[in-house]
Amino acid sequence: MNRLAATAVAVATMLALPGCAHADNRAPQSTTVEVSYDDLLNQKNVSRQVSLVAGDTLRVVLASNASTGYQWTAEAQISDRGVLTQTDHQTVAPTDAKPGAAGTEVWTFDAIKPGSATLTTTYGQPWPGGTKDAWTFSAAVSVR
Repeated sequence: MNRLAATAVAVATMLALPGCAHADNRAPQSTTVEVSYDDLLNQKNVSRQVSLVAGDTLRVVLASNASTGYQWTAEAQISDRGVLTQTDHQTVAPTDAKPGAAGTEVWTFDAIKPGSATLTTTYGQPWPGGTKDAWTFSAAVSVR
């Protein structure tokens, strides 16, 4: 192979390499896990498995009904905060204007680095004498 051909092959290889790295440099993505009231009526302990890439965002949307006095624990328990961190929690009013209609609670988590973590929150009545931990949501999160 002459020098010109060898140079052309080397240049073509170098130009192709950035395309190969595209998967590593992909834009962060958002994954949403939703749990409806139907899910809660059928299960007291709801669990999900989620796979993320470091830099991704996880949104957890759980059915909630403030008119019952029940609420989810706003600060989720996270087994490894070096892998996953909570960045937000919001209570979202029902879209149905009827009294007693259900809304949702939404958590946002950022995947920090590769590893695994479990996040957990419970649904109950937080005041003294109220029903505690009537429902539990947990997600086993794997970050690569």
